[in-house]
Parts: sequence; C-alpha cells; structure tokens
Amino acid sequence: MKKILERTAWMGLFVVILSMHLVAAEETAAQPAAKPAPVTAGTSRAVMKVMAIVNGEEISRQQLTSQCLKDYGREVLERMISRYIVEQACQKAKLEITEDELRAEVETTAKRFGVPTDQYLSLLERERGIPARQYIADIIWPTVAIRKLAGKATSPTEEELQIEYERRYGEAIQGRLIATKTKEEAEKIRTEATKCKTPEEFGKLAQKYSTDPYTASLGGVVPPIRRHLNPKNFEDTVFALKNGEISAPIQVGDQYVLILCEEHIPTDKNLTLDKVRGELEVILSQAKTAEVGRKLSQQLLQNANVELIIGDPVKSSQRPGVAGIIDGKVVSTAVLGEECLVRYGKEALKGLINRALINQACKKAKIEITEKDIDDEIARLALESLPPKADGSADVKQWMDNVLKQFGATADRYREDVILPSLQMQRLAEGRFEITDEDLQRSYESNFGTKVRCRAIVLNDLRTAQRVWADAREQGTEDSFIELARKFSTEAGSRANGGEVPPIARYGGQPELEKAAFDLKPGEMSGIIQAENVFVILLCTGHTEPIGVTFDEVKELIHKDVKMKKMQIAIGETFQELKDKATVENYLEGTFESPQQKKPTLSDDAPDGSTAPARPVK
Repeated sequence: MKKILERTAWMGLFVVILSMHLVAAEETAAQPAAKPAPVTAGTSRAVMKVMAIVNGEEISRQQLTSQCLKDYGREVLERMISRYIVEQACQKAKLEITEDELRAEVETTAKRFGVPTDQYLSLLERERGIPARQYIADIIWPTVAIRKLAGKATSPTEEELQIEYERRYGEAIQGRLIATKTKEEAEKIRTEATKCKTPEEFGKLAQKYSTDPYTASLGGVVPPIRRHLNPKNFEDTVFALKNGEISAPIQVGDQYVLILCEEHIPTDKNLTLDKVRGELEVILSQAKTAEVGRKLSQQLLQNANVELIIGDPVKSSQRPGVAGIIDGKVVSTAVLGEECLVRYGKEALKGLINRALINQACKKAKIEITEKDIDDEIARLALESLPPKADGSADVKQWMDNVLKQFGATADRYREDVILPSLQMQRLAEGRFEITDEDLQRSYESNFGTKVRCRAIVLNDLRTAQRVWADAREQGTEDSFIELARKFSTEAGSRANGGEVPPIARYGGQPELEKAAFDLKPGEMSGIIQAENVFVILLCTGHTEPIGVTFDEVKELIHKDVKMKKMQIAIGETFQELKDKATVENYLEGTFESPQQKKPTLSDDAPDGSTAPARPVK
C-alpha cells in the first residue's frame, strides 16, 4: 500500500510536468505516421530569425531548429530515407505519379468516410493538425507510388472479394460462449449446460465458469460469428449447429470452448456482392497496398546504402553537420532541421515557450537546480519504486532503463525535460499550500476507512437516465440492475462488468457521488446523481471493512500522499499564473498574448526584417 500510494503521487506529478513541457511530443504521437514534406524556399518561415518573444526574451530560429532536431531528428530522417528510396524506385521503373492520381486517391479516401473531399481535408487539419499539402505529400503520394510499383500485387482477386464479402456480409451465428482450460472441464460444464432451457441460463453458467472474463461478464454473449475470421475447426463446428444446440468442446489455441447457437443470421439477399464490390475493392486494395508496401519498403531499404549519423555521438563528432547518408548522398543537419521545423515547429515552439516561462520564474526567484539535485531526485524515485540493491542503495540503472523504455527518450532528455522542470516547478510551488490535521485525517479515512460497494449505471443525458432509473426501480432486483447496466451504461468498465465499479471512498474528489453512496443501505438504489457531465445511478451492495491500521501507524505515509497531491495542484496553479502574467509573441502561430490583451492576430511586419508578424502597438 505504501509503495502504491507514493508511486501514484510521484507519477501524477510527472504527468503534470510532461503536460507542460512535452506536449509537443505527445500530440505528435497521437497523429498518424507521416513522412516530412519538403521545405519551400522563400517562405516567411524560411527567413524568420525570431520565432517567439517570451516576456522580452527571444527564442531564435536556431534554438527552435536545435530543439526540433533533438526531439524529432532521427524519426524525420528515417522518413526522409523511406521517401527517397521509393522515389528512386519510381524513377528506375519510369513511373510517374500525376496530380490527377493523387486527387483521385484523396477523393476515394474521403468517400470511404462519407464526407466531401474538402470537408475531409479540413477535418484532418483541424482535428489532427495535418495540412492538406502535407497530407498529400506524406501519405497519399507514398500510397499511390507503392501501389504502382507493386502493380497487380495490390489488386484483389475474385476469390479474395468473395471471402471479404462473406466476412462482412455473409451468414452469421448469434451465440454465447463458455471458455475453459481443459477438455474435461468443458465436458462437465456441457453436461450441465444441456439442461438449460433459455440462453440466459446458459449465460449464468458462463458467468460462473468461463475463464474468459470479458465474455463471462456479458453472460457469454459474443459478437455475431462470421466466416473467415476464426480457426477453420471452430467455424465448421459452429456453422453446423442448429438453433438452440450446444457444441461439443472445441479446441481454440490453449483453451476449449462451448458455443450455444442462439440464431442463424442469413445473408441479406438485397446486399449482393455486386452491390458492395466497389467498397470491398477499395478496402482490400488499401490493405494489400499496406502489406505489399511494407515488404517492398523493407526490400528497397535493404538494397540501399544507408548510414544514420544523427543520434550517434561518435559518428556525429566524426562527421559534423551531417545527419545521414543515402546511397552516397549526404543529408545535412541543416536540411534535416528544415524538415523537422516544417513538420514539428509549432509543437516544439510551445514546449520552448513553456520552458522559457519556468526558467525566467526560477531566475527571478533565484532558484538553481544542480546536477546533484537531479541525481538525488532520480535516486529517490528509484528507491521508492524498486527494491534496493544489496547494499541498500537505489537501483538507479534499473529505474533509468524502465523509464527510458516507457517514455522512449534518452537519459539526457529525461534529465533535462522531465526531472529538471519537475524540480523547478516543485521549488516554485513550495510555500503555496499547507497540510492541515484535517487533510491528514481525510486522507486516512479515504485510504484506510470503510468504502461503499456499488454497481453503477453511467449515462450521458438526463432523459435516458430517468427512463433507466424508472425501469430499475420497477424491476427492483440486482440482476435487473446488472442487465440495465450492460444495456445502457455508457462507461465501458461498468457496462462490461454489469455495473460493478471499485468501492467508493470518502474524500476521493467527487463529493456528490460519495455523499449519495454513503447515504445508501445495502440493496438501496440512489436517485440520479449528476457528476460532472454525466448522470449516475448507484445500487449499494454492501460496505468494506476498514483496513486494520491506526492513524499513527501510517501518519508519515499519509503526509507524503497529501503533500504530493497538494503539490500537483500547486504546480498546476503556479504554471497557470506564469502563463496568465506572461507576454508571449508567437510568430509561427501569429498570436500575441499578454495580461491585457487576448490573442489578436498579429500584423505582417516582424521586428527583425523578416516577413513574420510583429508585436502589436499597445
């Protein structure tokens, strides 16, 4: 319990820090992989010398480029290489990719999502931050190029179309499943199952015996079973069943399953293969293009002479200014930096602005973080999260290995972008909160006191909540509440588990929900509780026993837990204050922020003679 509380608190603190300083990396990770678009010479970005001004302190183009190279250089270089080798293959094969082909591919893709092309491209830019030009250059062009290089290999055959049709629109079996570890267990359960008179009775056996927790929680219900999606022995057995029949044990992998066939769902005669042929051809062609493209890219890459230099300290010192070499052609760090800037400049600049705000605040407060401070912090985290070494010291190496694997960063970046700002923000937030006896007592009760066991139905709108609540009251049993949760709850966990949720503790941050839960007696159902933007119905199933420790026994642990939680809040508030009081001119975004003025569009003249926007007259 102690380690869990402390680790949770510290990792929560890291989340706060990461959200401030690594937001660019996290936003980028959520986007689909794309290759960098070429830099267009003569653009305003290409001549811009100052990228932002933060409280009078400039962030130069060189600083931003260096940050982009550090964060994204290797990744962008690998994408440049992939693009280059495909281009070379097209030239060798004398293949040309026309504008009409690219436009047709975009239109086909947009049609799959059921939206007009212009709207599709606008959504990409607005929701995913991918401009149309970049989308076409980075995603559509490689798709078309690979397809042309592969030739007929990406065209679906008639047999493949038939299989895909049966997989999506063919006959299906609606059924329920019970999974077991051994054939003997399955045989025994089957004997009992044959006595079931309704699918619901079979479902109760699934809840009782099935070793597959997901389907067991749903009473054994599985999505409609279609052909060509499961092992052949499984499908042959299932599709041979008549309505109401239970299969013999079927071996699937390392388990044995029983299937109750509830209903054969016939193929829709109005939805023939010819009617959906175009749709299936697109789906299969794209899938085959992706697979063939992966293999073809691997083959082209193996045949190319590639040397990655950026990210390798030894090679970088031997070849300064060189990022990589492709078939004897040098990719300079300058060119790579421009590629990174085009793709990730805006995101990276946000991180640099945030870092500037923190560094300025620390300088004003005369806060200095030393290398020893960072070493001590890493050692402390390692000691709290991992067993100590034989001599009692922190296993820093194992901790660093774990962290770097989790975050996918280098040790230097972890120290500079996570630990350093974490310590800076802790120092800035110190003295902004106090820990009272009441805080400690509440934390003790929350962590070690009685909790309420409940089932919950979570709903998004009041009208549905009222209808479900009325049904639950009328039926009046826990079983009926479970079925209503599975049918209506919009929260995945409670829906899958028949409304079962973790026990509710006091002082957990949701006072309305907690008060309603603790007012209930076992078997009682709550009214409709509005918690943030959802509506909740609770059914009390009992209470937990308090954990048998006294307040004094865990006082030190509780104090650390409360401190970390209050520190997280204080850090967030402190950082928000830094932003609210800051004057920030962001020339890439074309925005100006100050305590007096809220984000107007900047003018077209930059203070350094570039074409970037300048600060407005105050």
